Amino acid sequence: MKKFFAFMAAACCAMALSATTYTCHLMVDINGATSEQDGVEVDVINNNGLYELNLKNFCLVSDGNTLPVGNITVTGVEGVDQYGYTTIKFNNSIVITPGNNPEFAESEWIGQYLGDVPLDLTSRFTGTALSANIDIDMMSAIQQIIKVSIFGVAPVIKGDVNNDSEVNIGDVNAVINIILN
Repeated sequence: MKKFFAFMAAACCAMALSATTYTCHLMVDINGATSEQDGVEVDVINNNGLYELNLKNFCLVSDGNTLPVGNITVTGVEGVDQYGYTTIKFNNSIVITPGNNPEFAESEWIGQYLGDVPLDLTSRFTGTALSANIDIDMMSAIQQIIKVSIFGVAPVIKGDVNNDSEVNIGDVNAVINIILN
């Protein structure tokens, strides 16, 4: 009987905790100068309606130069389910942790040296698509607000969603339009 209850407890925990990894297109705007990246991973973990969002190995890219920032993680954010997608909002300070991209040494990730970083995040997602906007308020340190826009899909969606004979960012936009309409 103890084994049965242990199995049931484990099954309930497994159902309560779910994670989705989205492969994303990232656009960063700093004072009107923009840069874009593809293939950026974002994990969303659901733990009984409280969410964790993790933007892995965030980098600023400009004119062929890459500045490794780190992992941006928000935790314990309540999700609101409405219109077929979940919305999470976070407005607080975080500590950016070093990324794990082997191209950069741990000491090269600059986010870890910034201390508490004010962050304003709004994200909408389903099991197959994600959109997020992150404002990183660096006004006190470098007189800038870094605006990050993220659009991505989970591996469940494969192929040409918008029927343009290519698998590209247009497919991500098509999925986002499906979610929002």
